[in-house]
Amino acid sequence: MKEILFRISRPYEIFSTQKVAAVQLPAVNGDITILPDRAPTMLLLRNGLIRILDNQLKVVESYFVKGGVADVARDRCAVSSEEVFNLAKITIERAKEKKEASLHEEDKNFYDYVISVLEKKQ
Repeated sequence: MKEILFRISRPYEIFSTQKVAAVQLPAVNGDITILPDRAPTMLLLRNGLIRILDNQLKVVESYFVKGGVADVARDRCAVSSEEVFNLAKITIERAKEKKEASLHEEDKNFYDYVISVLEKKQ
């Protein structure tokens, strides 16, 4: 099966690069699944979860992103976001600490979202 080269980065750092079957992005106008051979496109992302999907379109890995942009072309999907972290590697306690340390309302709102997802996951 054909794959997509998926890269996710934040300012000054490539967070992850991997070959994936598909990826679901939290686009501003709704979630969109990127499959191989997709037409080129640029997407604005909202705060949300990027989901890496296997060949059966089941989620194998998830990343929180604080908005950003996605560039899709020639079986590549490059995401750039201000904040990125793996869903499996953050706890509710850590998210609450980050929210308390946040100076801006948009950061607090982002961590509220993270906390709500983590609470539903329990």
